[in-house]
Amino acid sequence: MKDIAVVYKYSALESYSGKQIRRHRELNPELGAHMQKAHDDHNRAFERLQAVTKNLGLAAELFERDTLKENLDRFRLVVSLGGDGTFINASHFIEKTLLVGVNSAPDHSVGHYCRFRLKTPQREAAFAKFLAHTFGDEYKRLAEKKLLRMQVKLNDRIVGFPILNDILFCEVNPAATSRYTLYYRKQSHSQISSGLWISTPTGSTAAYASAGGKPYTKTELRFIVRELYRDNARKLHQGSLPQGETLKIVSSMMSGALFMDGSHFRLPIALGEHVKIAAHPLPLRAIY
Repeated sequence: MKDIAVVYKYSALESYSGKQIRRHRELNPELGAHMQKAHDDHNRAFERLQAVTKNLGLAAELFERDTLKENLDRFRLVVSLGGDGTFINASHFIEKTLLVGVNSAPDHSVGHYCRFRLKTPQREAAFAKFLAHTFGDEYKRLAEKKLLRMQVKLNDRIVGFPILNDILFCEVNPAATSRYTLYYRKQSHSQISSGLWISTPTGSTAAYASAGGKPYTKTELRFIVRELYRDNARKLHQGSLPQGETLKIVSSMMSGALFMDGSHFRLPIALGEHVKIAAHPLPLRAIY
């Protein structure tokens, strides 16, 4: 097996054209300075990570997160360099390999999943020690966790990727009304709402909590209906899915959609198509 796959992101500053950056700095100098600092911190972390792996004699292959398309299980370790978004992106291309996150700009990004930072020599040394123990003969390794993920089937065919955080089912235009039938524990609910969130335990502190759900740690999936307007049965606002249970949704919309782990991946759902959501058979191995 190969040593390390490093999944990295471009900084926000690198995503803009020179003209856009100049305009941005003119209109909002304070935010422009903030973006420059985040960019500099990210690049320094990138350089330090490469230096640490080189000093340990480890081969690190680089993958930009937005163009990544291949499975990474041929590597012994996957390191995400960025924030939570990069960690989540990397997890989509892993079935069995261990994943660890490095927050490249902790003053500017959310790093709930990111165990390491490289801002100081002490933190850099801690990361180097982790790699040495992971690839060496010493078994003083950090305890890994197994994070529950979700699997989606569209018309009984597996689609997408293992989902680490959450799923939003709604009209393709999230401001429009969502119409669907929910099949939950032998009862059907024809609902009109703003859609629904389905979450894992680790994703429950994000959109699920913002929609009114309570963060949880129990090994199960949970869902919450957004702004329920009508339900043909008793009003079902939320529920849980222990491992082995499935939530089925049949779309009553011409243009429905599933948003998986954020806004970047959208799966169109046509009128009458059915979606099944359940726990993925393979949890994510992670240190965070």
